[in-house]
Amino acid sequence: MTDAYGRRLGERLQVENAPAIVTRALQGLAMKLASAVAIMTLVLTPAHAVEPFGVATTPSQSAGLVTLWLDLQTELAKDEVEITHCRIDANCGSAAAQRFIAIIDEARRYSGSKMIGHLNRGINGAIQSTRAIVPWLPPLAALSQPGDCKSYAVVKYLALGELGIAASDRRLVLLRGVSRPSETHLVVMVRDNDRWIILDNRTLTLVDSIAAPQYEPLTEFDANGVRDFRPHSLGMEGG
Repeated sequence: MTDAYGRRLGERLQVENAPAIVTRALQGLAMKLASAVAIMTLVLTPAHAVEPFGVATTPSQSAGLVTLWLDLQTELAKDEVEITHCRIDANCGSAAAQRFIAIIDEARRYSGSKMIGHLNRGINGAIQSTRAIVPWLPPLAALSQPGDCKSYAVVKYLALGELGIAASDRRLVLLRGVSRPSETHLVVMVRDNDRWIILDNRTLTLVDSIAAPQYEPLTEFDANGVRDFRPHSLGMEGG
């Protein structure tokens, strides 16, 4: 077989086998892309967490916080009654309850994370922020005056319940920012598709607690009481 004939035969075989070669190349590329996407998903998607921040809790040893939360739950129940009355009677005379209802009704037009995002934005915009020391207030009182992080969080906690979020799926969490270790900050956590989302008055962005290393959780409050993430000393500063 001459060299010229050999070259022509080789070129013919390459042309005939080109579809198979292209197919194998595309399959290899697809496998590489699939692997890359899987890796990115593992990196970018936080693991599901049974507890906020993926950290177990123990019953709080702070008698002061336990008493504070019991008293606030009583006030929350009173506000629920007033809000229900104002839904029935638009002339109930409570401007704060009417504002609360308007925020709820706006958020209720959406579902899932969009509903949560609209609620967070609505309440963040409904309360004027102040640097003054503000006590823990029930929701309607918090809506009626300038407030700090506690005011926003307490209103959001009740609002989530009004939107149908179960008591087991919403919590107030007292935390400390890594960049502000001397300051405590109160936020609301809500479980959405097995992820605990942070509702913070400092931002409109909804953040998965597992993807928030800038926060150190201290204490949580919910229908079951008060629990600590770890032993700590507490101040009630924040904003």
